[in-house]
Amino acid sequence: MNIKSYYDKLDKMPEQELYRKFAHYYDLIYQWMDYKGESKFIKKVVEEYKTSEGTDLLDVACGTGGHAHFLQNSFNIVGLDINPEMLEIARKKLPEIEFVEGDMKKMDLQQKFDTIICLFSAINYHTTLDELEGTFKRFYNHLKSGGVLLFDLGFCTENWEEGRMLVDAVVKGDLQLARISQSRLYNGVFNANFVFLVKEDGKMDFEIDQHQIGVFPTPEVAKILEKIGFKTHIYGGYNDLPWDEESDERPVFVSVKK
Repeated sequence: MNIKSYYDKLDKMPEQELYRKFAHYYDLIYQWMDYKGESKFIKKVVEEYKTSEGTDLLDVACGTGGHAHFLQNSFNIVGLDINPEMLEIARKKLPEIEFVEGDMKKMDLQQKFDTIICLFSAINYHTTLDELEGTFKRFYNHLKSGGVLLFDLGFCTENWEEGRMLVDAVVKGDLQLARISQSRLYNGVFNANFVFLVKEDGKMDFEIDQHQIGVFPTPEVAKILEKIGFKTHIYGGYNDLPWDEESDERPVFVSVKK
């Protein structure tokens, strides 16, 4: 494919269309994810901070159910995701869990939870602080008093590296897959165009997956949470240490509904 064809295809591609098309590759691309370790951290901080009495947990942007797998014995889980192909995989992996298709920016489940998690940079799918505040209010309204909201900022102003090349590669049997992107920031938004190169059954495929990802200052996000009515603690990654803006660790927010 030449450069002109590349940009013609990019202009015509609906946002995240390919993310759905390649949903069945998701677990292979992210096989390095420490779902077990992160779930252990979640259970620990929920036990420490939660004062509501139940165990109902809403897993927002649950994907294929990686965290739900390790949390299902400790919580009564509902998974929510905007991607029907992801949910189809999650339901096959975890048939005992309820999975619902929906957008975190619009969700109204008519149910309150003791814990809400939104992990693996999913919260970055907001491009303005006002949009982010709207979703935080929805989270707040879906939590019981004393409930816990837990999310991470995979991208934030403090850990941003302009121009960084990101490459994920997978080889499994006759499948060879590479996903390539480069970090470029425009007015606080990472226009992430992931290039997929796939060779499977002897055939080559080339696609582009577009994402709009917000990159925010961590203190500004904390201010919004406090304004809404959360008491917030920020950890450096999924460990017991407080977040340090000089480190490369992603901020992990543990916010309690007062």
